[in-house]
Amino acid sequence: MKRKNKILCLAMSVIMMLSMLLHEMTVYAVGNDVSNQTLPSGVKKGELEQQIDDFVSGHMDTTAGMAVAVFDDSDTFLKKYYGYTDKENAIFTDKDSVFEWGSATKLLVWVSVMQLYEQGKLNLDEDIRVYLPEGFLHNLSYNTPLTILNLMNHNAGFQESYVDLMVTEADYFKNLEEALQKHEPAQIYEPNTVTAYSNWGVALAGLIVERVSGMSFSAYVNENIFAPLHMEHSAVAMDLSDNEWVRQKRSELQCYTIEGKLIPNCFYYISLYPAGMCTSTLDDFERFAAALLRKEALFAHGETWEEFFSPTSYFGTSNIPLNCHGMWVVPFGVPAVGHGGNTAGCSCYLLLDKEDETGAVVMTNQSGETTYNKDMMELVFGKYERSKYTQQNEIPTGIYRAARTVRRGPFKIMSLSFGTLDEEEDELWIWTKLPDENSDNSSVQDKIVYSYGDWVKIPMPTFVIEATLVILWIIGVIFSAIFLIIQFIMYVIRKIKRVKPDKRYPGKLRVIASLLQLAIIGCISAIVINVSSFSMGYTYMWIFAVIGIIALIMCAICVYSVFVVRLGGKKVFDYIILGFMAVTVANVLYWNLYVIDIHSMF
Repeated sequence: MKRKNKILCLAMSVIMMLSMLLHEMTVYAVGNDVSNQTLPSGVKKGELEQQIDDFVSGHMDTTAGMAVAVFDDSDTFLKKYYGYTDKENAIFTDKDSVFEWGSATKLLVWVSVMQLYEQGKLNLDEDIRVYLPEGFLHNLSYNTPLTILNLMNHNAGFQESYVDLMVTEADYFKNLEEALQKHEPAQIYEPNTVTAYSNWGVALAGLIVERVSGMSFSAYVNENIFAPLHMEHSAVAMDLSDNEWVRQKRSELQCYTIEGKLIPNCFYYISLYPAGMCTSTLDDFERFAAALLRKEALFAHGETWEEFFSPTSYFGTSNIPLNCHGMWVVPFGVPAVGHGGNTAGCSCYLLLDKEDETGAVVMTNQSGETTYNKDMMELVFGKYERSKYTQQNEIPTGIYRAARTVRRGPFKIMSLSFGTLDEEEDELWIWTKLPDENSDNSSVQDKIVYSYGDWVKIPMPTFVIEATLVILWIIGVIFSAIFLIIQFIMYVIRKIKRVKPDKRYPGKLRVIASLLQLAIIGCISAIVINVSSFSMGYTYMWIFAVIGIIALIMCAICVYSVFVVRLGGKKVFDYIILGFMAVTVANVLYWNLYVIDIHSMF
């Protein structure tokens, strides 16, 4: 027995000595090669892990799962996993955990485009209609050619599309081409004038990849990106069918809010899948990001890589890059390039500093997460300071609206968002630019330029009209609600006292008019709920037709009251009701709430 104990002790001693030796070898390698080197933030690489650990410790109350990797062009010097992919069942985040890339998937589109460009199969300055079926685009408003560079820079002029971006049926569309055709957005800006982020535009570039390469986008990516980089735990098809392991692991992932609360049923199929469907492990996400830092990992020639990182648009009239062939320049202590991503249940970021040859990727199973995707990244790339970059001292004044919005069609009311610039709170880069004097796009005024999109100045008459219409509409709805409550109380009192109600006009029509006011608000609320919950378009688009019918009935009541009943001067109360009905009809017309989006009905 003693002999066995001696042997066991000896074995353990050997193991400990080997472990210490390996540890010392690691420390030696890090100490001589990495630990004393500094990141763009100024943090030493050897201290980064502790700083990230401390950062995570300070946010554990709201953390679900998080995975992060930091690397240079030759090696990974930090990779860690935190929290849970399933808090309820205490399943830890680890190397086999998968997360959704969201919009970071767009980088796969742009790499694919640049590969085909390198092969001479695509011209970035060619009108994209050359690569599309004849008559494919039918909502264009300008004769200005649309190029792939416009799609990369998100300045093709397309408005936002809300319908069926995320769906619950994998076979809802036959293919990418059908999904694009049925939801083509209107072109509301002249190309090259406004940066308005567009999922649809990126997916359109994905279709061009399909038509030029002769294979589906998912097949192209698997063959030309995933396979060469040995990304064996990645899927990009709409239903994740190109990697069964990933599909199974995604079904096991639970998702949470930024407060750490469970989001039930957080998986959706992204119909425009090249714009946001990719799902993978941190290892694969890092492999792709690291490959972007190496000249010939994804391209045959270093010149293509250099061009990929070259600027294609700038912050206003400055010489500071805004976009590099689809990669956004993101404001940190240094101008990092990359792309973030959000889905219904995940968030991520891929950031690269080409000059310092450093990159970082972070993935979380929390929707809309910024603590790790943005704030923590300052430990790698430094904290943004406007004074380092801003060339403009005068802060723009006026009322602005996000360029990424809807100005035509039944979702126009989504553009009812105004803002002004707060110099103290706004930490983003800012430039303004007057419209091109030669442009015929009178809708574009001054603009504020941010990463990922512009805010466009609203002409004061437009702001006054929209604000007045909506304020009067709100007053009318409140008035109608109060009136109906009073009428109900009076009805109850009459019932108790057994008093017969007044059956003459305008009693009944007053009630009908008020009910119609509330009915329209109810319809709009139903639409908002359906859009927010990613319901199928066909299940709620008909509501716009109902709003149109209600508006017609209200018009008929107004005409009947004025020309048939001929209200006298003593009917002030009735004129108020008629006035509010007219305001409601004006809002329905102005905000295009009567329009049915035919493309999303079939």
